[in-house]
Amino acid sequence: MKIKLHEISVSEGVNDYVESVEGGVVGYGGKLNIHPAFQREFIYKDKQRAEVVRTVQKNFPF
Repeated sequence: MKIKLHEISVSEGVNDYVESVEGGVVGYGGKLNIHPAFQREFIYKDKQRAEVVRTVQKNFPF
């Protein structure tokens, strides 16, 4: 399997956002599996959450 980088904006990523218990969370017209149904829940610690925000603000790849 070859993986190809495809840059999209956050607004594109959440386009057609759908959340369901069975299917998890998908976006980007169903092409992006944001939170798979089989993924366990997690909570960011304050420092981790701040780094995610910093990443987005600095326009770094996320």
